[in-house]
Amino acid sequence: MSELPRDRIIGSRLIEIGHSAFSEPEFVQQGIGPATFRSHYLRLDTGIVLDLFVFEVAISDVDTFPMPGETSRLSPSAVLGRRISAIWSDDTSSPIVTFDDGTYLRDANDGCYGNPLHAGRIADDYTPQQRAEFVDYWSSES
Repeated sequence: MSELPRDRIIGSRLIEIGHSAFSEPEFVQQGIGPATFRSHYLRLDTGIVLDLFVFEVAISDVDTFPMPGETSRLSPSAVLGRRISAIWSDDTSSPIVTFDDGTYLRDANDGCYGNPLHAGRIADDYTPQQRAEFVDYWSSES
């Protein structure tokens, strides 16, 4: 987490969403699966490509995305061009990338159903009590 250059991420615009190819099906727990997974990439106008995963955000050196961006709930166009206002860790330590208009992206973590990114509106999807428990991603480093 400390490798993420906060000053090159916060305030930058999201210009492209993409995904890796699907993994081979695997059982995550006894009786659950098989599930497939893929990486989620967010290309920023600063040239950084973020890899958004259910438990972390990392910088990726991927230049070309094997699969186009897909989101559940809101369409990709709802977040493309928006400026990143924060990256939060929720109560399960999952990162949430929030944008200047109150929209957000997070890993949907539904390996059985296509594994898109989830796009939504913070005010619609999280209560004020839940939002109060969010922690700045950089300050949640161990």
